[in-house]
Amino acid sequence: MLSVRMSRSSSVFNAVLSASLIKLRTLKFSGSQVWVPSKLTHLKVVYARNLKTCSTMNPDEMRTPNAPLLPGQVCRLYSMRMCPYAQRARLLLAAKKVSYDLVNVDLNKKPDWFFDYNPYGEVPVLLHNNGYVYESLITAEYIEEAFPEPKLYSVDPLVRAHEKIYFNHWTKKGIPAFYSLLKMGYAEPEATKRLHQHVEVMEGFLKKLGKPYFHGHTVGFSDYMIWPWFERIPVLKDINDFNICPTTYPNLTAWIERMWKDPVVLECRIDPKLMTDHYAQYRTGKPDFTIGAEKPAQVIQEPLENLDGLRDPSTRDRIKKE
Repeated sequence: MLSVRMSRSSSVFNAVLSASLIKLRTLKFSGSQVWVPSKLTHLKVVYARNLKTCSTMNPDEMRTPNAPLLPGQVCRLYSMRMCPYAQRARLLLAAKKVSYDLVNVDLNKKPDWFFDYNPYGEVPVLLHNNGYVYESLITAEYIEEAFPEPKLYSVDPLVRAHEKIYFNHWTKKGIPAFYSLLKMGYAEPEATKRLHQHVEVMEGFLKKLGKPYFHGHTVGFSDYMIWPWFERIPVLKDINDFNICPTTYPNLTAWIERMWKDPVVLECRIDPKLMTDHYAQYRTGKPDFTIGAEKPAQVIQEPLENLDGLRDPSTRDRIKKE
């Protein structure tokens, strides 16, 4: 945490103020304007308070969109600690070394204004350049274009199209199969078979590609879009005894081992125990979206539509004002 000491005896501070700031009436702190009185002592107090605000960036504190960013930060990401969809955005921001403000949302206690930025009340939501985007794949592609270095998509349009085929198959088929089996809570034969079928498709993609990653010779966009659920598959082993066997899926097993060596994946990894506890609560219909936070909020017991952090349709809408 940044510590700032303000005193009348600070010659550097007083010199800077007397040279440039003493005649100003407004200062900008990361986009927000603050009224500054003429007196030097008052100016010091206002400046110190803003530095304190900027330095206290608890990821579990629900900051509003107009809250100031820390110096150097360029965007704000509304996420949820265990959400794999939001993890897609975190992976890309980490890969591109973007400095941003992470805000974990308690999806049981979303503020009314959050629906102005995503009418579905879901994460991720990315605020950047006085605008916002939502939906995980749309947000990820926005990050790729807004922060072009390093490039995570292939510049070859055909190769890029095939990357989209890989992660779109997993998104449309693999993810629903993953959650279906997870919700069962045991090794239900049909659900197990269905998930294996789509894992087998991903194995086939890698085998035909003949390269170590879905992106090619290096980890890239498609790998990061697929990875969050393969990070969570060990949870299925704990709950449903589902496993990716190396002899059955040699290419996928090798890919998983390589991904665990990627610095970005390690930076964005989820605590395995917290993940297991989180999904165990999901299955009981009593989710705690603040699990792992320093001060978890009280859990609101309610039925869930699915395991992605969505509330029941009847409670997903904007809070009604009486």
